[in-house]
Formats: sequence, structure tokens, C-alpha cells
Amino acid sequence: MNGRDVSEMVRAVPDIAPEIVSKTTSSGRYMRPISPEIVTGVTKLIDFLIVPIAAYAAYEFYIIGILKLTDPFNAYALASLIGAAAFVTGLNRARAYEFGRLSSLGWQATRGFLVWGGTASLLLALAFITKISSDFSRGWAIAWSLGAYGLFLVVRVILGLTIRRWTEAGRLVRNIVIVGADEATRQLVVKLRCLPATAVAVLGIFDDRLDRERTQNDIEGVPVLGNVDDLLAYSREAIIDEVIIALPLTAEQRVKTLFAKLGQIPADLRLSMAPLAGAIPIRGVIFHGDAPVLRVTDRPLQHWNALTKWFEDKVIGAILLILFAPFMLLIAILIKLDSRGPVLFIQDRYGFNNKIIRVLKFRTMRTGECDASGAVRTVRDDPRLTGIGRILRRFSLDELPQLLNVVAGHMSLVGPRPHALTMRAGSQLYHEAVHEYLHRHRVKPGMTGWSQVNGLRGEIDTVEKAGARVRFDLQYIEDWSIWLDIRILLMTCYVIFAKENAY
Repeated sequence: MNGRDVSEMVRAVPDIAPEIVSKTTSSGRYMRPISPEIVTGVTKLIDFLIVPIAAYAAYEFYIIGILKLTDPFNAYALASLIGAAAFVTGLNRARAYEFGRLSSLGWQATRGFLVWGGTASLLLALAFITKISSDFSRGWAIAWSLGAYGLFLVVRVILGLTIRRWTEAGRLVRNIVIVGADEATRQLVVKLRCLPATAVAVLGIFDDRLDRERTQNDIEGVPVLGNVDDLLAYSREAIIDEVIIALPLTAEQRVKTLFAKLGQIPADLRLSMAPLAGAIPIRGVIFHGDAPVLRVTDRPLQHWNALTKWFEDKVIGAILLILFAPFMLLIAILIKLDSRGPVLFIQDRYGFNNKIIRVLKFRTMRTGECDASGAVRTVRDDPRLTGIGRILRRFSLDELPQLLNVVAGHMSLVGPRPHALTMRAGSQLYHEAVHEYLHRHRVKPGMTGWSQVNGLRGEIDTVEKAGARVRFDLQYIEDWSIWLDIRILLMTCYVIFAKENAY
């Protein structure tokens, strides 16, 4: 292939911005692409630095400038470094460093405010516990807090503008070519086309089978530009960031040969898992020694997440149990006065890992009419309800004894609601009606949950409602964070008083 052929091949690329394809300026100088990983890493470093910088500025302004004191900066420096570490850790846990969110100023401002507020609360608690709060000036602390958050906002504004400029210049775009012209390639192109044009540019497709006459000029609008030798020549004219081999996973020898041949191109070489990913959710590759295995599903709430969730349930659950104990005693007395029978209703339900747990509730139905199996749904104006039981259900006060389940470790404050073993969705058992129903039991059940605060509280009388509830539960498990739990707890207060679907 001569230079003219290659030039024609480059011109055959779909109508996308030339600077994205070539990554060159008008003067012809190559613009180095920017790695999102480097951007997020530098952002973390800057966020860490602005906290002690703000602390020192507050020290100079208030301690030296206003109070005219000569206190050394040592104690303030230590507090600022602890605060910086906590701040960056909190932002990382809140997913504030995901590249797609870095340029969203509103989102960053909200998360930054919440995390910085939590950091300040942590430092206040440490100062109180260690009895050193009197060593720090309140004026300095206020100036530091305002300065640090102000610098955080300034950094995010500058970062957002910079990312926008880099995006428009094409420096954040990955130029991709694909090897293979089969159905696997079509699936891959369809998925890549779902990404923003400023993130990925699919320049062309190359077919490695030299002995086959090409019968198509494009696949899903991406031109088929030649064979592997053509790709080698093409790579010397165009800037290629990534080469993806999209061949059936059974073509082991062909893939091995291609990797050996394409290794000379200064680009990332990748093997598409599109056919397999269409059947199962692949999350990545990990190694057990020298043995590579695909990540499909991770155990939820592991490591620090598990410890954070345990602390939330034990501490907040115990505090709520103590606060509500007098009120629960009053409810117990009212139940005894209203009807004969036990105060508590105990029911077997699905718990963590599909184990059976005994869930506590205040009895809301007449003795002898309670359905321990859960096969009979509670409906609006259910005649089985007692007078006090109707009120308890309306405000979900019958669930308060489950604080004992939380403290005992059988349940969480927030999680998918535990269901009775024979609970039905429409006319079918729940696990028969919804395929992924049992997946929700990969975490402990909760007193309240993401589906309950999204309008799916109360009776589930159709398969459609059941499926929607399970989808919300699985989304909660996938997106769990301490901030999501706090949000759900606050939303629960509103939902309870709104009294929607509660009977």
C-alpha cells in the first residue's frame, strides 16, 4: 500500500472532527492526549493540598493578623492534614472522582459540601474526645472551613472549564480501530456508538482474513478500510489510541497471531468481550497468581463498606431503640387495651443469603386472624385490622420492634424489605414471578428501603409492581453508600407522613 492509498483511507473515516482523528493543531504539532486517570489523580492531590493551604491562610489571617498572637502552626498543621485525608477519602467514597462527574459543578458542590461538613464534624468529635478543643481558635476554625470549601469550588470551576476545553479540542477522545468484520464487531460498534462522540471515535474496521473478498463497505456506519497489513500502514498516518480485536472467543490461534503482529503499533491492544458480555455482566479481570479470571459479580458491602454498614446499624439502631423505647411501651399498652392477644407478631421471613429470620412487629390484627405465612395480602380497609392496628400501619409504627432485629444483627436500618416466605406477586409466588428476586437477599433486609421511598410501599398486587420493586432493590445494592442510606432514612420520614399506600 502506497502513501496515496493511506491518505485516501484516512479520508474515508466517518465525518468527525479532524482534530479528533489526528490530535494535531492547525500548525501540525501533535497534541498529547489527556488520560482521565491522570486528571482524577491530580484532582485528588489538589483537593488534599487545598485543606492545609486554607488552614495556613486562616492562621495568617486570623491568628497572626487579627489576634496578633505568635502561636506556632504545628497543631493547626496536624489538624489540617487529618482533615485533608478525611476529605479526600470521603470524596472518593462519594464517587466524586469519577471522571464523568468532575465537570458537573452542581453535583460536585453538593457532594463537597456534605463531605466537608462530615470532615469538620469528625475533627470536632476528635478534639472533644482528646480534650484539645480549647487549644484551637473558633475564629480560625470558621475561617478555615469557609476557605477550604471556597477553594474546593474554585478548583471545580477551573477543572470544569479545562475539561470542556480539552473535550472540544479532542484531547480526551480515544481513537479506536477494530479488527474483525463479524457479528461480534457489529455488537461492539453498537455499544461504542452509545458513548458520547467526544469520548470515543471509531475510525475504521480492518478484517484480518486476507483470503476473503470483502463483501461490505461498512458496519453500522463505520467503514471497513482493509486488512491487517493496511492497518499497520494506516497507524503510521493516523493517531490510534486503541486497537480492539473483535473475534469469536473460540478463535484462539487467530487472536494469538493478531496480537503478535499488532504489537508493533504504539497503541493499547484489547480483546473484545462483547459476545460474552451480552450474556453475562463482565466487570473486569483479576488474577489468582498467574490464572486470569473474569469478574462477573462482586460480593456487596465488603471490606470498609461492610464495617461502615455494621457501625451504622449497631450505633444508630441502638440510639433509635433507646429513643423510641418509651413510645414503644405506650404502643404495647394500647394494643393490650384495644384487643386480646400478644403485643408482638412474629413472622418468618427471608433474610441475608435467603436464610430464614424471625421478624418482629407490633400486632395489628385480631388474634386468630393473623396470617403468619404471609400468603394473604393486607388490603385497603382490611377487616382483620384492629382499631389501634389501623393507625400503627398507617404510620408504619408497627415496624418499630424491628429495631431489635437490627441491633441483634438480623436486619439493617436500610435495605430490601424482608418478605414472608409465601408472599405473592399477583397470583404467583414472588420468587417465581420475578427472575432475579432472590438476588436482593445478598445483603441484610432493612426496615426501610430504596423501593419504599420510590413509591413502592405497601401492597404489591401485580407482577409489574413486583418487578419494579426488585429493580429498585438491586439498584440499591449496586449503588450503596453511606450517603444513600442517609438519603433513604430522610426520605422515609416524608413517605411515612405522606401516608401513601399504607394500610
